[in-house]
Amino acid sequence: MLNRRFQMLMDKDTWNKIVKSAKTQNISAGEYIRRAVDKYFEANKGSPEEKRGMPFRGLFKPK
Repeated sequence: MLNRRFQMLMDKDTWNKIVKSAKTQNISAGEYIRRAVDKYFEANKGSPEEKRGMPFRGLFKPK
């Protein structure tokens, strides 16, 4: 059910990158997304002026 909901929100290429990255870390896509959201909220604890930039930088590393 989670996969179907996220597939409607994201384009196919982005979804495939998430699934591929999750498989390389041996976790589910849902867990991968949860960790990305946790990382985003952890990075944005300070004031908005201090924390500017891409919240998910570094998750999709080219090989």
